[in-house]
Amino acid sequence: MIMLCEGVANDWSVLHLRTVLGASESTAAFAYGSFAAAMTIGRLLADRVSARFGPAAILRYGAGAAAVGVTAVALSPWVPLALAGWAVFGAGLSGCVPQLFSAAGHAEEGAAGANVSRVAGLGYLGMLAGPAVIGWLTHLVPLDVTFFLPALCCLVAAATAGVLRTPRSATPARPSEVGTTG
Repeated sequence: MIMLCEGVANDWSVLHLRTVLGASESTAAFAYGSFAAAMTIGRLLADRVSARFGPAAILRYGAGAAAVGVTAVALSPWVPLALAGWAVFGAGLSGCVPQLFSAAGHAEEGAAGANVSRVAGLGYLGMLAGPAVIGWLTHLVPLDVTFFLPALCCLVAAATAGVLRTPRSATPARPSEVGTTG
């Protein structure tokens, strides 16, 4: 579900700003740019945040923030608010996929490769299917209304984050240990 949301932003963010909010082509391009920049920064920081708060917290609060961001996009009549919403959506999603891949690798001893490949395959299926589902939904409702689907997916991911498996031997790092080596 999380990668479905990423696919929606990849394929529909610019078109949303252009066709729904009437932004110029050059301004509309910032929709994906703000999403991607926020996601990149978030992914660079996700390991440190995960070490401090744990992977379930990353998924729970990240997906929750992403739901808020894409809901702001869906409801916004203003380009600047929509751009901020796309950025919050990207920042929220940024740590979720890496945590899911990590959990898949630790779910079953001796089957890390198979588990990660299954999760990746299903994730990329979602990334490909999400934009197509949004396209189909636009025949039924306006484009901005379709963004409630990724918001719902994010809320489901946030609500089920507690089932995320982590390494059995790992304990959360104390704040003083985060970022230290040795």
